Amino acid sequence: MAKILVIDDDDLIRTMMVSALRKRGYDVFGASNGNMGLKMAQKDQPDLVITDILMPDKEGIETILELTSMYPNLKIIAMSSGGATKNMSFLEMAEKVGAHCTLKKPFKPQIIFDAVQATLEL
Repeated sequence: MAKILVIDDDDLIRTMMVSALRKRGYDVFGASNGNMGLKMAQKDQPDLVITDILMPDKEGIETILELTSMYPNLKIIAMSSGGATKNMSFLEMAEKVGAHCTLKKPFKPQIIFDAVQATLEL
């Protein structure tokens, strides 16, 4: 089964996504920020990265740029709630820099399952 890295600074969201995807049979691990996510990607070489956009330390756009530079074939799903301003232009930017799929938070578990399956099939 595919290896998936979930990068999100929200512990609850990250933990829930890791748990839900593991129950679906994926090999899933999580990181709390972009810096940690990049280190884990180098070590574990995932097939897919799911990353939040608005995070401390290293935000999602920068993380996507670095991941796609290092691993051009890596599949990426970007997600965001738009922050305090609810600005969803971050998701458009994520697509422009390499995300294969974008999701607006909050979303139901089936949405992420469908997005993961579709993105892995690309």
